[in-house]
Amino acid sequence: MGMCCLTALLIGMFWSPRLASAEVFDLDDAAPWLTVGRSPVRFSRGWDAFVVADSSCVRVNARGVYAKPSHWTPRDLGPPWSSVPCAPGSRGGLCESRTGVAFPDASALGPPLYNASGAWGGMSCSRALDGRVLDVEYGYDVTACDVLDDGGDVAYCGRALYFARTGLAEGVYWAVCLVAVFVVRSLSYLVVNKLGAKASGEATGGSSDLLTVAACVAVIPMSLVPHGDALFITVEEALFFDAVCAYAGLYAALFVVHRYAGGTDDPPVYNLIAATLQIIACRLYLSADTPYNPVITWAVATRALVKLRSAGWGTWILALTAWADAVLLSLMCAYSFGHDRLYLVAVFVLSACTSDALVGN
Repeated sequence: MGMCCLTALLIGMFWSPRLASAEVFDLDDAAPWLTVGRSPVRFSRGWDAFVVADSSCVRVNARGVYAKPSHWTPRDLGPPWSSVPCAPGSRGGLCESRTGVAFPDASALGPPLYNASGAWGGMSCSRALDGRVLDVEYGYDVTACDVLDDGGDVAYCGRALYFARTGLAEGVYWAVCLVAVFVVRSLSYLVVNKLGAKASGEATGGSSDLLTVAACVAVIPMSLVPHGDALFITVEEALFFDAVCAYAGLYAALFVVHRYAGGTDDPPVYNLIAATLQIIACRLYLSADTPYNPVITWAVATRALVKLRSAGWGTWILALTAWADAVLLSLMCAYSFGHDRLYLVAVFVLSACTSDALVGN
């Protein structure tokens, strides 16, 4: 069984090199033109046009510009998304609809035009100086402030342009951030406690572990309500997000089983914390690819290797969780690792070294 799970993990690490994750470009807080690194984005020419042509979807929100790989599958987006047909036009930009241009190029054509009555899907700019020009005879050009303000989110897939407000409510956002800080602190304590070989309540399923698990479980509904996975625009990202939520639910259930069965080994909290951080990152970035994925991949891989080298490998919990780890690592390597594949070697070598330290104690 151990060799089978190890094989599954190795397959997951380098599963199908054709599966590349999305490209992400940080967006500057500037209007009306989209700018990345102080350079204007021109979707109709040069490298920017190539990125659009080579992507299944292009998504723009306050987190950045996301280009989804061409072999990923766009979803049939329904509520809360609003949509209009949109195709390449003569005025440049991402595309041109019946109402106006989406993200017009910074060019000699002049500033973007707008007529509030021509906006669709609830688009609006909340900043006073947005660089646009009012034209009551025109429609509505989609500009940077439509996505930088109030949780605006634009996706261009095929010949359709979609818009929704995808930001978390302020109270939920701060609650999620506080949970993230708390569970990171819990993970740090558990790791230090393990390395120091100290017997403590947290290492044996004490009340602090219960609070950590409760905080992790609370993140799932906060991330899913009210739209579930509908905010993810590709099938691959929705699958990844759903899998991480199911993974977190599995480990929460196993913690209950472990606690009430009177287990004396480490409670299954490490992986639940890692899954919770992945859920939070995916929900905040609305993407499978986030800046925190290499660290989370390292954490999950470390725990998987510790289990495979454990003296108590024969238990059904270890067998089940090792398979779950293998599946999640496969999805991480395939869909959420945004760096060159060779960096995976460094991540898993570091995981092996960390597992050496943990098993050695």
